[in-house]
Amino acid sequence: MSKIFFLKIIYRNAVSLHKITSIVESVKGAKIKHLNFISKGREFIGVIAFEASQLVDFEQIFNLIRRNRDISEVEQITDACFG
Repeated sequence: MSKIFFLKIIYRNAVSLHKITSIVESVKGAKIKHLNFISKGREFIGVIAFEASQLVDFEQIFNLIRRNRDISEVEQITDACFG
């Protein structure tokens, strides 16, 4: 059974959103469900919701995004919803 995970991400506007979505989709079985990013000066701030079948997949995605030097901050959001 798949579960939906939410991450809050802050990154420099020089980074392509495609780079972040590619990281998520590089993990087998992970699917992006929702993206919501806005520009705040020199940074983009937003939430990405993705579906993963196992907690291990979530941890792998989280670590891959954190390793990217262009990402300022990544944190898991436990109570989030999207419409």
